[in-house]
Amino acid sequence: MWSVPSFAADRDILVGVGLSKPPYIIQAENRGAELDIVRRGLEIAGYSMKTRYMPLKRIPHELNGGALDAGMTMRAHMAVDGFFSKAIISYQNYAITLASSDIRLKSLNDLGYYRVTAFQNASKLLGADFKSAIAENREYYEVANQALQVKMLAKGRTDIVISDFRIFLHFKQKVEEESGEKIAVQFHSLFPPTHYRVGFRDRQVRDDFDIALDAMKASGEYAAILQKYIREDTMNIIN
Repeated sequence: MWSVPSFAADRDILVGVGLSKPPYIIQAENRGAELDIVRRGLEIAGYSMKTRYMPLKRIPHELNGGALDAGMTMRAHMAVDGFFSKAIISYQNYAITLASSDIRLKSLNDLGYYRVTAFQNASKLLGADFKSAIAENREYYEVANQALQVKMLAKGRTDIVISDFRIFLHFKQKVEEESGEKIAVQFHSLFPPTHYRVGFRDRQVRDDFDIALDAMKASGEYAAILQKYIREDTMNIIN
């Protein structure tokens, strides 16, 4: 049984949270896989989490300006006047295809031969090699609505979807519920994971949180939170 560190202060921690990105952050319900992990970690460490939703780009500025005690969905290279936690979650993008298409992708360069629909700003976020691979592809598109990605793939209007797997599976489940039809897909491993952390202004709060995070992982509570949102064991990952 985990016990609260004796040095933990019983106080509120105001955390900057990005706008809705299900299943990681579901703003309308003030929950989500990433949000639940941070909230529970702070709770175990003896703190109470208060959320303030805002665009991700604003979070470092609000944190550095002292308007926030902590900020979520941050990367270790960001310029923050504070202290980063251990990685709390990893986003993992895949190239996703219909199982029936039998497409085989050996490298990013193979994306140039297919109709590709990526998430918004993918060409800016996924690195120089990806940008080069799709530079001459006239059938490369980016969409903000990631449910649309699932629908386009299911209806054969695109060959490949580029998406984080949890986001894709979240919307795939909703599309399947609406249509009553299962969508069999394959996940192609072409991208490295992106690790996200919490930035804290106070070192002690960061230290308390990291201890709690380790305890959550050791007890299985961390995995249970993720499993509540997405069943990862159903994924068909190739290459």
